[in-house]
Amino acid sequence: MRAAVVGGGVYGCTVAVDLAHAGHQVDLYERHRALLLGATRGNQGRLHAGYHYPRSSATAAAARVDAAGFAARFPAAVDRSGRHCYAVAKQGSLTTAQAYLAFCDSLGGGHVVADSPLLQGTSVAVRVPEAFIDVDTLRAQLRLELAAAGARVHLGREVDPGTLDADLVVVATYGRGWPVPLRWEVCEVALVGLGAHYARRSFVVMDGEFTSLDPVPGRPGAHALYDVAESVHAANVGLAPVVPDHLAALLDRGPVFTEHTRREAMLAGARRYFCRLGMPVHHGSLFTVRAVLPDVDATDARPTLYHRDGRTVHVLAGKIDGAVAAAERVVTLAGDLVSA
Repeated sequence: MRAAVVGGGVYGCTVAVDLAHAGHQVDLYERHRALLLGATRGNQGRLHAGYHYPRSSATAAAARVDAAGFAARFPAAVDRSGRHCYAVAKQGSLTTAQAYLAFCDSLGGGHVVADSPLLQGTSVAVRVPEAFIDVDTLRAQLRLELAAAGARVHLGREVDPGTLDADLVVVATYGRGWPVPLRWEVCEVALVGLGAHYARRSFVVMDGEFTSLDPVPGRPGAHALYDVAESVHAANVGLAPVVPDHLAALLDRGPVFTEHTRREAMLAGARRYFCRLGMPVHHGSLFTVRAVLPDVDATDARPTLYHRDGRTVHVLAGKIDGAVAAAERVVTLAGDLVSA
C-alpha cells in the first residue's frame, strides 16, 4: 500500500518508519528544511513518567507506559544523567502536598521525598526517575531509520493532505487539520545559563500557573525556562492557530534573540521558587505553536487522539513519549485498510 505521512516531527517520523517496516511504500512530507524542527524541538525535552499530571490519572498512566516504550525504542536519545524534582507550591496550587504524595504512590513508587536548597515557597518536593530527550540525537537516529526502511523524505514541502495520491494519508502535524476546534498557543521557551549548582538538575513547580527549569541536552550550562502564564504569547480556540504578525517569523527557527521575548517576566516568576538564579545569561528563545484540547483546564489531560476519515488518519499528539505507541496504532489501522 502507498502511504503518505504529513509532518516530520517525532510522531510523523516514527509512524513513517514503522509503516515502511510493515511493507508499505512510504513518502514523508515536512514543510521545514529539516526533521524535528517544530514542537518536537520547541518543548522542554522531558521524557515524562506521569508525575506531571496529578489531576489526570489517564494521562499519568499513559505517560508511564509510553516513556518505557520510547526509551526502549530510542535509548541513545534518552539521557538519564540528571536529577529531576517536582515541587508543590505553597500558595495557589491546584494540588495539595498530601494529595501529590498520594498520587506519586499510586504511580507505583520510584519517587523520593527530598527537599532542595535551590527551592523556596514550596510545601513538598520529590525526586523522580525521569529523563531528558536529546532531540539532536533523536533526529539523527530517525534519519538513519527512515533511510534504512526505504521511506522517501521530502523536506521543505508543505502539502495539502487531501491532494496526495496515496492509499493512506497520515496527518501528524500537531493539530493542524484536526476536525474540531483546539486551543492553540504560541509559546516561548527561554534558554538561560545558570550557575554550576543547577547543572543536570531539572525542576517543575506545580500545579497550575507555575514554572519549570530543565537542562538542555547538547547545550552545557543552558536550561529551558517555561512559565505556564508568561510563556504563552498568544492563544485562540479554533481550527487553526492565529499567530500575531510579530511572532510569525520567530516560529520554529531555533534559538532566536528578539525584543518580543518575555524572559524577564519568566525569570521573575521563577525567582518566587528558585534560589540562587543570579543574573542568567540569555542564550535565545524557542518559539513554537502548541495544540491542546480546549476543555481540559480542570484536569490538564494530554491524551493522544486519532480521527479516521476514509483513507486519512489524523493523529493529535499528546506527550512526546507517545510517538512509539502512536506509530503502532497507525500500523494497525493501515492493516485494517488493507484487509477491508
